Amino acid sequence: MLDVAPADTHIQLNSGSYEPRELPVIFFGREKPLAYVHNAKAACTLALNFLFFADHGYAYFDPAQIHGSRFALNRLGPEFAADRVRAFNDLAPETFSFVRDPLDRFVSGFISKIFSRDDAQYIELRDLLTSVHGVDLSADADPARSCLAFATVIAAQRDAKAIDRHFRPQYLNLGLDGGFRVDTILRLEDGGAVPAFFANWIGLDRAQCLAAQKLGATPGYPKDRFMSAELTELVRAIYARDYELFYG
Repeated sequence: MLDVAPADTHIQLNSGSYEPRELPVIFFGREKPLAYVHNAKAACTLALNFLFFADHGYAYFDPAQIHGSRFALNRLGPEFAADRVRAFNDLAPETFSFVRDPLDRFVSGFISKIFSRDDAQYIELRDLLTSVHGVDLSADADPARSCLAFATVIAAQRDAKAIDRHFRPQYLNLGLDGGFRVDTILRLEDGGAVPAFFANWIGLDRAQCLAAQKLGATPGYPKDRFMSAELTELVRAIYARDYELFYG
């Protein structure tokens, strides 16, 4: 049984002491001093598979299913087991994460989690949105109107930290509202920055091959069908801090 640290204690992660609520979700391996700070809908599947390869020297057997693995990687958060905290501190890893243009990320999240029927874990949320909040998710729905209606629901949330991680502002996913700091934050739009970072750990050829696989990409719908001027304006307001920090 995991030795879970009490919620009212501080978590000591190498360079600082934090309250558990201040910290993001962190994945790390057992061999290499490297840890990924989870940011949903910003190449997180790619990041986890890279981290696994860097740690093991071979690929995870089913790249799309690595999120659900109990064994592939160590994890901290939202629970903070004391043995995992010790393992993190012993490894003293470099932390990294990715960020993505907030509009592109929002639309991608809406398509994969809300508009499509591909993710069974989001059936209850889709039910709530369409039954209570007036978001048309029917087969006849106008994608742009539905996406804007969903953005309006997100904009109305008073506690941004309570928003689902796929739509929560990225600076909150990375724990940047507290004392935690990520060593390396890469923007997905910056061309070769991602494979260049990977290459430091797994070599350039393997890094380029892994990045080219586009793991976790949103399938099925052209994103321009979901765009509108109103959506762009609302997303810029919802994610103003992300734009300021990462795309200013």
